[in-house]
Amino acid sequence: MILAFISFVLLFAVFIVFIIGMVKPASIMKWSKNPTRLKVFGLWIISSIGLWILAIVGITTSEDFTQSGIETAENFIKDGKYEYVESALKNIKPDDTLYVKAQYLIKQADSLKIVKEENDRIAREKAEEEKRIASELAEKKERESKTESQIEQLKRELESINKGVDFSTYRGTIDALQLELVLFGTWANLIKESDEFENSEISKLNKSLKSKVANMQVREFPILRKEYAKVVANKMWENDIDVYSNGSGNKYINFSGGIFAANKNKQDFHNQLNEILTIFRFKQARYRWYKGADEYTYWTMYEGKDSEPVTFGK
Repeated sequence: MILAFISFVLLFAVFIVFIIGMVKPASIMKWSKNPTRLKVFGLWIISSIGLWILAIVGITTSEDFTQSGIETAENFIKDGKYEYVESALKNIKPDDTLYVKAQYLIKQADSLKIVKEENDRIAREKAEEEKRIASELAEKKERESKTESQIEQLKRELESINKGVDFSTYRGTIDALQLELVLFGTWANLIKESDEFENSEISKLNKSLKSKVANMQVREFPILRKEYAKVVANKMWENDIDVYSNGSGNKYINFSGGIFAANKNKQDFHNQLNEILTIFRFKQARYRWYKGADEYTYWTMYEGKDSEPVTFGK
């Protein structure tokens, strides 16, 4: 459009020059030795034709550029790329014939962009809601599955206890005795896990398991301590150390031997046994330098009840 405007200005200027040349050819055609009006007329015709061609090209080019911008904007709208429409039409000036259409396309794109953004927002919220519902359903299904599994496990353990547990297999060695403690620890873990469920059936079954396990521990721990003292006594015999348990529930373990005449030996020996003696829930470990001595050195260990759940570690 600018090219066409310049061409029209030049056409007007050439026309003025033509008028002047027709009056006085020599003032215009200074380079010619024989300037004439005919030559001036011919020069004006040639210049005018060239400038008209240039103007037509400018107009055509401007219209093509404008039309191209319109088509590009329409394609952006068709493809849903509304954010690019305004940039495609920004060079269309108010004096262009398609300026009104360009402004219409910009407003149309803005409206469609708002609708698209709203639709996208609704779609996102819907997707998030569907995801939330799916997650809740999955969690519910998982909880139900865990609840059913916990109920079945509690029932199996209660059934095995009701049939009677053969504790005689956990005798004769330290390892065998510890396996019985592991069994009690397994039940304790199951009871602890079941306490976390908010289910009436699990609560009922777990209460029954707690009671039965506690009663078995009250019965079994005195036996375990007595058996432990017996096994250790057999091992310590060759080292001239006498070992036995006594007291209510066999809660005291006694070590007698000349090695315990020295306090350091007592301390070192007890440090090695303290952990396992605590596991078997001995209340005291007593050390004498000979059997039957009225005086002894002792360390206090487990002071809880045998009915308490069996746990390992810290």
